Amino acid sequence: MATIESAVRSMLTQGTTLSSVGIPDSRIAHGYRLQDSILPALTYELDQDERISIGSPALARVQVEIRVIAERTEAALAVIDDVQAVCVPGTYDTVPFSAVQWLGHTIEPANTSDGDENTPAELVCMADIYYTEP
Repeated sequence: MATIESAVRSMLTQGTTLSSVGIPDSRIAHGYRLQDSILPALTYELDQDERISIGSPALARVQVEIRVIAERTEAALAVIDDVQAVCVPGTYDTVPFSAVQWLGHTIEPANTSDGDENTPAELVCMADIYYTEP
């Protein structure tokens, strides 16, 4: 059975948009990124899933946080238009998205930590998805 998490992943992996900018489907994951994985990578998390109408089928809304992790700030910012381009209404993994409202982004710059460790840059994008519950 389809879940909202699998539907969001399906939206993010549609077509070749993100693959063409260096983020293949294998580096798009729900919730976490393996620490030794190749960058850039993309993770997403869902929060505040709520029903906003009664009936069958019910309309629901979920907040999505999409993180692009890259070695440098410029590399993370370079893919913002591509991430926004795949966040569109449609049917993903049998779940109809009525609307996808882009709420904006923030950037957490790359920096050098203690020793030789580098912390990668993270582009954090926020969106609300309105969908029909499966």
